[in-house]
Amino acid sequence: MQFAGAIAEWMLVLHRRQFFGCEKPQTAEAYVKKWGADVVRLWVASQDFRNDIVVSEERVNKVSETYRAIRNALRYQLSNLYDFDPAKNSVANDKLTGLDRWILGEFSKLEKEVIEAYDKYEFHVVYQKVSQFVAVELSAIYHDVIKDRLYTDPANSHRRRSTQTALLRLVTRLCQMLAPILAFTTDETWEFVPEKKESVHEGRWGTFSFETSENEKTNWKNFFALREQVLPELEAARQNKLIGKSLEAKATLAVADGFEAVMNAREDLRELCNVSRLVIEPAKPGSEQKFCLVTHADGQKCERCWRWELDVGKDPQHPTICGRCVEAVKQFASENRAAK
Repeated sequence: MQFAGAIAEWMLVLHRRQFFGCEKPQTAEAYVKKWGADVVRLWVASQDFRNDIVVSEERVNKVSETYRAIRNALRYQLSNLYDFDPAKNSVANDKLTGLDRWILGEFSKLEKEVIEAYDKYEFHVVYQKVSQFVAVELSAIYHDVIKDRLYTDPANSHRRRSTQTALLRLVTRLCQMLAPILAFTTDETWEFVPEKKESVHEGRWGTFSFETSENEKTNWKNFFALREQVLPELEAARQNKLIGKSLEAKATLAVADGFEAVMNAREDLRELCNVSRLVIEPAKPGSEQKFCLVTHADGQKCERCWRWELDVGKDPQHPTICGRCVEAVKQFASENRAAK
């Protein structure tokens, strides 16, 4: 790709120059030795060449934090594909869960913006878009929310396989997207991507189109708006010692607009808020009813998933876990026996 050559050429020029902007001028080799070549390449990409460029250890160190966030995101995605066979376990687009469809839709939008920035040689825009996406959509939301389904759902459950399908697409496309900048990191990551073919630097990268309907987009925009109103109430409950972690909470929402859509996606919203139980009630017109009421969840804490459930201990063979986890454990044991 042309922009890959541009990055390489820029790196070569900087390799022959000294960096300025700190107390003692340093060569590119000194920065590479301290932070690694990919961090220096990422710092180069983060700079708007149309303006004066000043370098200091503080600035490079800040970029190194972004690099670690990107590397950790790739590692997280790969680590949850260890038992995923794309040929057997992939889920069709129209069968993916709402959360997985949301993240793939957001990533598709990101990819179009990044390709446009690459075509204009605006590498600093690529850096800004990717770092924002990794920090917010991935780390703060998606990667955090899907932990429950990845670690506690039955291995072959539809919800878990749906998320693994999304993770495979994300790690594959992120590697291709970042290959011109993070040459070594993406090459190492690519070695562990299931069903990889040629090197990440030899394959063709085209636009990934994942379309979601306007209705889906509107619903998820509303879900995140509701989440933003729930989170402060959870924090207030923590401050008042009503709950410790958010999984100890039961949240009751009084919803006026879009009640039916919220009811239909109640489990998705519960996941987003990371509470053990979510109750949706229609708001009473003209009342002063509080939008969100947080109380301690009923039942007992499941030792496996940490959710508070009413059916913990119902199975005498597993007295400390909930019914959902009992099914997961039994399925796991059954598959192990079949494998032997």
